[in-house]
Amino acid sequence: MSETQAYSLINDEQIVPMSDLTENFDDFFLEEIADGDTSNFNGFSSGSATGTITLDLIGDFDLRSFILWNDVNVFAEGIESFKLNFFNSSDSLIESSNTLVGPLGQVEGEEYIFDTIVPNVSRVDLVVLSSYPGFGSDIEIREVAFTGSEHTLSTPEPSSIISLFILGTVNVGYLLKRKIQR
Repeated sequence: MSETQAYSLINDEQIVPMSDLTENFDDFFLEEIADGDTSNFNGFSSGSATGTITLDLIGDFDLRSFILWNDVNVFAEGIESFKLNFFNSSDSLIESSNTLVGPLGQVEGEEYIFDTIVPNVSRVDLVVLSSYPGFGSDIEIREVAFTGSEHTLSTPEPSSIISLFILGTVNVGYLLKRKIQR
């Protein structure tokens, strides 16, 4: 992908969150972390301080960054440290991020730009390693999103195809000439 590549926001209907974590309150459900609403008192709260949330992407994407709106009520709570594990559609691990630190007491989302584009991603595991000690040291996430573009299979340039054809023809000619000389 070139540096001039346009990146799109990958959110809401393009992300399906899943987890075995249970909701801590009746108002903060897991699916709310991918509903497009970044306002306070929206999102997911779990009674656990650690755990994994799977973010199933609807399609395959080349990802540039992850955006996290932490803490459902913005009282300096939410996830403290986490990692992202990236998988392709065959469920093979592509790579893992370094340990990242969640924003504390911040209304706007925090963007984590990757060192390189992570190609062909269809699933991301958000592995919460710790949560900020607040009301209950719970996982609290308002919203998540990514930036990137749809993954497309690259097709060879027409000039490359012609070059390969010419090279193949030369090789066949060489092999025939060699066979005739024997």
